[in-house]
Amino acid sequence: MKLTEHRLQELSKIEVRYFTGPSSEKPYLEILVIKYIGVYGFGSGGNADARYMRAMVRAGIDAFEPWGVVHDLSELSYEWGDMLDQVFIGPDVEHSVMAVVVGPNCEEAVRTLCLGERSTEPLEKIGWVFRDLETAWTYVDSQIA
Repeated sequence: MKLTEHRLQELSKIEVRYFTGPSSEKPYLEILVIKYIGVYGFGSGGNADARYMRAMVRAGIDAFEPWGVVHDLSELSYEWGDMLDQVFIGPDVEHSVMAVVVGPNCEEAVRTLCLGERSTEPLEKIGWVFRDLETAWTYVDSQIA
């Protein structure tokens, strides 16, 4: 039998950080903020980044058992790659309360990923994508209520 060893951190150079805080509506329920820092590979070059990020999302959800998730992409550079949308998941199917925060180096690419490459509709049309963490947090918190 021939086995190949793998380490998740070898899939991507994206840094992933976790933060938690209580819901203002129900303080016994936690909201998880997952912050991504780095450069997401262009096109299919980002597939490994997406797989790594998705694995880190699942690990964070399993570890912290939140009722809501905010994906903070404000420090991520992302131009294009179809698999990034697979990262945008909530705690589980029953409680899929989730929001995304974009920054200047990913806003346009996230907008076209969600609304279509040729779309001229504004980012606000998406409804769960925001430009700042506080607004995203408030959105998730209100969905928990």
